[in-house]
Amino acid sequence: MFFVSLLLFASCMGEGVNKDSRSAVGVVDLDAKTYSKKVLYLSEDFAIYSGRIVNTDFGAYLYVYYEIDYDAPENSYENVEANGYLTASYMEVIQELDQFRMEYAVTDTTKALTNEVAILDPIVSGDLGYVRGKGFFFSFIEIPADQKLYWDLSCDMMNHVKEVYGQRYYDVYLRSYLHPEYPVSTKSLDHSYVLNAFDMRSYLERIALEEKSLGNSTFKLRFNYVSKIDDEILTWGQQESWEIAIDYILTAE
Repeated sequence: MFFVSLLLFASCMGEGVNKDSRSAVGVVDLDAKTYSKKVLYLSEDFAIYSGRIVNTDFGAYLYVYYEIDYDAPENSYENVEANGYLTASYMEVIQELDQFRMEYAVTDTTKALTNEVAILDPIVSGDLGYVRGKGFFFSFIEIPADQKLYWDLSCDMMNHVKEVYGQRYYDVYLRSYLHPEYPVSTKSLDHSYVLNAFDMRSYLERIALEEKSLGNSTFKLRFNYVSKIDDEILTWGQQESWEIAIDYILTAE
């Protein structure tokens, strides 16, 4: 079901039963109770605080590893109720995600983009995360580790839903190419997991409302992607996402 197994790892830390560690993606914003501290929202109503994010810009999406000691005084029920967040005893910012728009016009699927790069896996394990309007997911690709890419996520709103054996899929198109504002890397190719965030609020809310009107509680996206480029000839692949909960999308801020 919807939310990220790959992006939200859970493991018990140390000997205490009330300690927890996770890797997750969240967005930086002010706490909802006192509006005095920057916190990291991991969902619409779950936030954590760490001094590691005080100098981060509002609206930044961060991939972090954090630890929480639920027995710490700052995480008492009274403090959490008053502050509106939990306090992390440790946090490491692994990555600040690049953010991209979602386009509502599909690029020509018969032609390679300038400096296009084939994608090995568009959405690893089918896991799509969503927090405050942004969808985020890992893609698997073969590029030099330091190469910057531009990612294009698009859809055709006039022809984006298909029904296959009774299952409705919403088609999106994911493409990548060398970022024109950064130099081309001279390092050797490497297999890399790339994590990006896309502005998907309007798109997902529209689908959610449409599917809810049909009496459904979930829906799926189907990612179309260029899996191979051979002398400007494109080979396209498809991969579906996990089921996405309609109520989660419609109750998100």
